[in-house]
Amino acid sequence: MLLSNNDIKRELIKAKNLSIHPLMVENIKGSSINLTASAHAWDIKTKDSVVIENKRITIKANSTVSIFTREAVWVSRRIGGTYHPRVSLVAKGLGNISTTLDPQWYGLSLVTVSNNTDEDIDIRVGEAFVSVMLYYLNSPATKGIIDNQASRPDLYSKFNLTEDDEEFLNQQWHRNYHGILENMKKSESYNYLVKDKRKFLIGANNFFSHPVTIAIYTVVLTILATILLNVWGFKD
Repeated sequence: MLLSNNDIKRELIKAKNLSIHPLMVENIKGSSINLTASAHAWDIKTKDSVVIENKRITIKANSTVSIFTREAVWVSRRIGGTYHPRVSLVAKGLGNISTTLDPQWYGLSLVTVSNNTDEDIDIRVGEAFVSVMLYYLNSPATKGIIDNQASRPDLYSKFNLTEDDEEFLNQQWHRNYHGILENMKKSESYNYLVKDKRKFLIGANNFFSHPVTIAIYTVVLTILATILLNVWGFKD
């Protein structure tokens, strides 16, 4: 079953099946969550960085690059997902190679993006460039089966890494489940989600305790009681 925005928020708050850091609440959409571009990206052919002044990623005409997301994601054995290109970037001539988010994955996502036009196209660092759709599994995946290492060192080690690249990729918070979870829980965006849920619950409680609501319930219950008494009286 595909997770809606409310499902995603609920799972993030519970943090038993899903954790994301850094978390941007505004990137949670109707049935997906957008991930943003980090300042770590490389041309597939040259293996060199395509990041300019840590501000933008330049994808040359008819070339393909690999871009790390700023966000690290963890999912439990009960959730899987798929990566999809954003329509706004597809309209410019960009398209990422869709892939899967396997159950029990944790780490950054390395997304491959192709420029199918004859002109260079930029993606801003911090810009949402890929959407992830999440799904509940009918049954939990087999425990402990993880095909790939966190944040894919087997792939990024083939690129010509700068000092900034190595420093970022060697950080431990995105290389283990607990690091992603704990950093998410400390973030302002996570606490905003929790407070927003509490506001909703408080609002619901206030609604049901409002005098007008109580009066309506009283009238409805009185009518139902009268109907039931008439039915029982008829049967007797």
